[in-house]
Amino acid sequence: MANILILSPVSISAIATSRGSGGTNLLTRSPKEVWMDSAVGSAATIDIDLGAAQSIDTVYLGYVSPPAAGAVWTITGGLAGYAETTLKASGALRAVDSASRAPSRTHALWTGNAASVRYIRISVTQPAGNAVLSAGVVMVGAAWRPTFNMELGHGRRVIDTGSATSLADGGFATVDGARKRQFNWTLGDLSIAETDALEELALKHGQTLPLLVVEDPAATVGQFNRIHYGLFSDLKAYERADPAQTKWSFVLEEWI
Repeated sequence: MANILILSPVSISAIATSRGSGGTNLLTRSPKEVWMDSAVGSAATIDIDLGAAQSIDTVYLGYVSPPAAGAVWTITGGLAGYAETTLKASGALRAVDSASRAPSRTHALWTGNAASVRYIRISVTQPAGNAVLSAGVVMVGAAWRPTFNMELGHGRRVIDTGSATSLADGGFATVDGARKRQFNWTLGDLSIAETDALEELALKHGQTLPLLVVEDPAATVGQFNRIHYGLFSDLKAYERADPAQTKWSFVLEEWI
């Protein structure tokens, strides 16, 4: 099990896609505003210009639909061009699902060794015979990871945005909504430096700027369920456990 990671993404100066429509939608906050590919059976590329050299170790392509089992992606980049260095070799696009889930959409996540790049190219290939791919969010940056992982007691709950009203006849009047997840976790034994970094992250994002939280980025069963794009829904105060260490609890609500 790998430690939780939190990605506060770097700014993207420009984005271009080799085909399809709505490439700039990948930079909007809502995952419902998508880039839609126009072909299958060959690679489509998403070229990202960060505007200046940045150290990155995480790339996220979110809300990819519909994810064929054989879909693959690669990531290359560099300081002077999009194909200088391979950051991620070709591999499965789909995050690993739980045994009970038949995905209608997925997330693609890479996290690895840090590299200094300005230009990043994401190449995605949907096998022939499948529907064209779409994607809603792209994020890149250097993820924050704690020295010590989450404390026991972390977990997810389901939120239903619909409503149900009890009726006199014993039934219900219902208004359908969306179902999504909320993730709660606590970090203990944070150093002063870690606490300061998290405070800066919280000040940057508040409760209105989305970020990425991954409970465990390892490509093991249930990885998809551990990837959360959304907003801090409750900004709590940290607790000083002793002069050198703190404890801090967080709540993130998914954006779907």
